[in-house]
Amino acid sequence: MKIEFGFFEGDELLQRGQIIITNKKYVETEGVLVITHRLFEEMAEILIEAISEGQRLIKSTLHVPIHESEDWESIELAQFTFAFKCTLDA
Repeated sequence: MKIEFGFFEGDELLQRGQIIITNKKYVETEGVLVITHRLFEEMAEILIEAISEGQRLIKSTLHVPIHESEDWESIELAQFTFAFKCTLDA
């Protein structure tokens, strides 16, 4: 499954990217986010950490069912928003 995402603080886009979820655990570090992801029992397990100037701002684990999004979805994480769209064309 491929997940396109945008990470916002209020209306400000802090980071945009995509991740490909597979059975293999993978850690991606880019911008303010450290994203660890893997498929786990028919779900994508995604650990999101936002780090700025060496300080962890948030840490949250998401469990996203394998699916194709009809539109953008979002999750509020403190003052941040993680917006994402899932596709099965990975």
